[in-house]
Amino acid sequence: MADPVPLQEGYRVEPLNRDIFAELQPLMLDAFGDSVSPSYFQWKYLDNPAGEAIGCIARSEQDGSIAAFYGMIPESYRFDGMVRRIYQSCDTMTHSHHRRRGLFQSLARLTYDRAMEADSRFLALGFGGPTSTPGFLKMGWKVEFEIPYLFQPYPLTAFPSLGLRKAELAVLDRPDDPLFAMIERSGLNAANSIERSHAFVAWRLANPRRQYNYLRDGEDAYAIFYRSGDFVFLFDFWEAGDGAGRSVMSALRRRSLSPRSKGILTICQRDTPFERRLKSYGFVRNPFRRGPASDRIPFITFNSDATGPSSWSITPFDHDSY
Repeated sequence: MADPVPLQEGYRVEPLNRDIFAELQPLMLDAFGDSVSPSYFQWKYLDNPAGEAIGCIARSEQDGSIAAFYGMIPESYRFDGMVRRIYQSCDTMTHSHHRRRGLFQSLARLTYDRAMEADSRFLALGFGGPTSTPGFLKMGWKVEFEIPYLFQPYPLTAFPSLGLRKAELAVLDRPDDPLFAMIERSGLNAANSIERSHAFVAWRLANPRRQYNYLRDGEDAYAIFYRSGDFVFLFDFWEAGDGAGRSVMSALRRRSLSPRSKGILTICQRDTPFERRLKSYGFVRNPFRRGPASDRIPFITFNSDATGPSSWSITPFDHDSY
């Protein structure tokens, strides 16, 4: 490990490495209220088939604890038929005892410098939060658009899909080869989105924080989902043609009822194939700025050469927290 680098008075910066994963646990709990194991950081920062994460920590010289962390994970995106390596900003954390001291921006700039040394066409994306977005904008990031939630509330989930065809519906607790093939196929049909290679999908679905469930109707449709609080969160849904996913969607609704949830929830960029599919099955968006599922997630980008893609097709697959 490289020698510690001076930071603000009272802190020193160190690069991300596996020896500090246990120390990141209390930081994440304080910053987000999330309790995770070191295996989560191993999975997210080191096991990624696109490469290891780039990141830094700020360590307090007073008590030796980690005061802040900033990191980015590499990913492969397909733009206009070409694959490009980008970085997703993730897990921006500053302990409540060390806030308002400029640690986030200092660590972020050091991380960007490291990424730019490796790639002169450095491009980063992120999903902003209510407190982090203003800080990103001050550093030159821009908001491309806001991603709303789509949901299907109970009691609408109690109604089955009409016109169901006979199907051999597979209920899986882990992805099988036909499902991997369908997920990869769905990625090839989506423009300007994350590349869904077998290696990436296998890693992505091994997230220790999530218990994913899978529904597959032959080679015609699938859904990936998990329970999150009072909702079933729809991680991904695809169908080979209009209406081919009726059996899968009906099965998803039934599973949201046992035990009964408040409905099915997901995020969805507007005017994308993912949104059109879900709306055809009765998913709706809250048009107001308050009430259920009214939040909107800022999708933000940072370009070092100002030659990023002109459009995106973002689904929950792209968001590191889902």
